[in-house]
Amino acid sequence: MKITKRADLIIDQYGNYYYAIDQKEETLRIVNAFMDLSYRRILDETYMEMHAGERIGQHPYNLLKDHIHMVANKRSRFKLYTLEEIEQHYDVILEPLYIPNT
Repeated sequence: MKITKRADLIIDQYGNYYYAIDQKEETLRIVNAFMDLSYRRILDETYMEMHAGERIGQHPYNLLKDHIHMVANKRSRFKLYTLEEIEQHYDVILEPLYIPNT
């Protein structure tokens, strides 16, 4: 099974979507797709002008929603996998947004 990084979607039992961000042999590192899209963009003047009046998360939400729709309706070359399906082939590491203090 070959996963395309930041393109193929992985869905868990709660309806959360993930992207693979790294693969080393049998280990697959995944991250929440919405959070990944939200944190990849820098809020510069051009972006702020293009999205004036929108809520902060609206643009990344729309990007992900469109991507989900395209993949789910097979209008994209990318695939949708369940997390359970992925876990049968890989040791999955869910990359947190922050490192908790222990």
